[in-house]
Amino acid sequence: MKKIFKNRNFFLLFQGTLVSAIGNSLYNFAIGWYILDLTGSPVQMGTYMATGAIIMLILTPFSGVIADRFDKVKIVYLTDFVRGIAILAAGYAIFQDLSLNQSMIVLYSATIVLAINGALFNPASGSLMPELVEQNEYQTAGSAMSMINSIQGIVGILLGGVLYSLLGVGWIFIINAATFIFSGISEMFIRNPHTDRGKLDITSGLRDMKEGFMYLVGKRGLMHMMVGFAILNFAFIPIMANGFPYLFNVVLEVDAFDYSMVQVAWSIGTLIGAIAIGSIATRLKIFKSTFIGLLAMMAGFLGISFFINQIITGSMTYQAFFWSIAVLMASIGIMNMYLNIPLNAGFMRAIEPEYRGRAFSVVGTMSQAAVPLAMFLGGILIELQGIMFVAYSSIIILLLILVYLFTNRNVLGFIRSLDQV
Repeated sequence: MKKIFKNRNFFLLFQGTLVSAIGNSLYNFAIGWYILDLTGSPVQMGTYMATGAIIMLILTPFSGVIADRFDKVKIVYLTDFVRGIAILAAGYAIFQDLSLNQSMIVLYSATIVLAINGALFNPASGSLMPELVEQNEYQTAGSAMSMINSIQGIVGILLGGVLYSLLGVGWIFIINAATFIFSGISEMFIRNPHTDRGKLDITSGLRDMKEGFMYLVGKRGLMHMMVGFAILNFAFIPIMANGFPYLFNVVLEVDAFDYSMVQVAWSIGTLIGAIAIGSIATRLKIFKSTFIGLLAMMAGFLGISFFINQIITGSMTYQAFFWSIAVLMASIGIMNMYLNIPLNAGFMRAIEPEYRGRAFSVVGTMSQAAVPLAMFLGGILIELQGIMFVAYSSIIILLLILVYLFTNRNVLGFIRSLDQV
């Protein structure tokens, strides 16, 4: 993996993305906790998270067209600069003596700006990476980029728990703004040839979107697989995004640091997985890793539901619960990398360069399609029916979707084809 970091352009993209990801992770952790502190309502937190997700969901298909049309490097650093300036302004507002309604207006304004620019950033960044490395380095580069999610979780969430308690939420806005601005400066120095594809208007944009969608439809089995993965996200999100913070903050009434450590455990697992998978990536079979990874993550989710039930019913001490969940989250993180790194590398090889921006945006949109609804419904159901009702419902959905993926001939054929690319 050391060789990939000798590539100057890749290193600049990695460095910039890592720094802003740490700041954003710190910010997202603190804001979720802050909203619970302000309102005590999982519905309010779920609605806030769903707002940004809906905006990104709507805009991502259009941003894929923009990524394929314009200079990806400029899109990446300009969106980081805009996010940095916007969050800096929001941080200044938070330092004022605001009412609850005023604070929520600032928070929603910030998430709208972050979501719009994130929708532009993600397809551009994702489709830029394969252009900066050789094809035989895709899995190694993918492993390195996956490490970003791990490191941001370890550093960002851990700092989020500590800094939220020590400094308050206002300074977290300032720190996040600084990371975006640093990232934009780093990404400005990336050198990647860009071919101008002409003026973009509504007609050409819609044509490009249609071409990208039809191109992916032609990849037999891909759409079936993406529908399955979208529903998997729908099943996982309510417990992971809504349930855990509500459990630690409202039900167990522990400090934010405890919750942050559980999230850090997940990130440590993904870091270990990214490093391990990166060293053996070229020897892994995508078909095998996909289905072993899915089964292992399902088993992990069953374990999470079991331990949540134990702590709620008083059948387990808090200390035993905390360490059980931490170990389980680390294990799930490792298997997540075993599933995703080979699959993403295969996908990059299978998509032609001129379609990558649109392809990444369509796949990203489909994989995240259920997230806003899951966040919103998760908050409502937890408040009305409790965490265990949501956990049991998610388990049923997961089992049904795994059966669908394991028995769909088109899905099986597409995943097998990735091993031949």
